Amino acid sequence: MTAFERGITQLPEVVACHHITGNCDYLLQVEVADLPAYEDFHANQLAALPGVATVTSYVSMKTLSPTPHGRREVKE
Repeated sequence: MTAFERGITQLPEVVACHHITGNCDYLLQVEVADLPAYEDFHANQLAALPGVATVTSYVSMKTLSPTPHGRREVKE
């Protein structure tokens, strides 16, 4: 785990890395230009890190962000 964590922090494409519980050990937020760039990142950087046995990927279709403290903005 230490070797993976050390390696993952060196990859600029990784903007967030969470150590989680459940079926997976880590949840990464990765930002790349497009799907071919992700394929290259996955094959040549992520899969090469120590301790990586499997990778499950999800592509975000849309990001929704709540307003602070759950308040709705009212426009008049």
